[in-house]
Amino acid sequence: MLTLAIDTSTPAGGICLYDSDSGLIGEVRLGIRRTHSEQILKALDFLLDSSRTGIGDVDFYTIAIGPGSFTGLRVGLSTVKGLSYATRRPVAAVSTLEAFASSLAFTGKLICPLLDARKKEVYGGLFRWTEGGLKREAPESALDIRSMLSLISEEAVFAGSGAALYRDVIIDILGEKARFPHEGLMHPLPSAVAVAGLHKAEHGEFSDPVTLTPVYLRRSEAELKAEG
Repeated sequence: MLTLAIDTSTPAGGICLYDSDSGLIGEVRLGIRRTHSEQILKALDFLLDSSRTGIGDVDFYTIAIGPGSFTGLRVGLSTVKGLSYATRRPVAAVSTLEAFASSLAFTGKLICPLLDARKKEVYGGLFRWTEGGLKREAPESALDIRSMLSLISEEAVFAGSGAALYRDVIIDILGEKARFPHEGLMHPLPSAVAVAGLHKAEHGEFSDPVTLTPVYLRRSEAELKAEG
């Protein structure tokens, strides 16, 4: 099976073509100096052309469904919905944090991906890699960094924009229990999203693209203002 994976849930997003038999075909990381809406279709054209792949060759699409940037999630999801409708291919939706954690499978320690949620909060989750695969240790949530760290009492690997932003706080609270990967793994990988999508596809776990919505974990500023 060949999947086209899209992750626009963070400023450092990307797209990926991944085949269940031959593995990674191509991956494009999106920069942070331009919006995803400006880059995504150009990046898609480049990826398909450089890999000599037609959009009709794609068996299904994978989308990182959040949590993350509200605007970025909407851009990615609308792109995937359009592609799914045009090509009549199914969609697999995967957790941004879970896919991110899966790229840190080199460790047996607790894995804590953290994304900057602004408003002095982070989107975070706790995972652990076991022989049976990635195990979720705590629900994904939007919390202030100290509340998030209060859930951790053992050695843990931290990655993501939230981990970079609050690195000093994490070290101050956890000391030597805090571990950080090298810079190349500090941001989510589109290929990890693709692999998570393939796992879902193998189990027939597809989402209805018509009703599929992002996972925000909290309401947007616009919604809060509307209530006020």
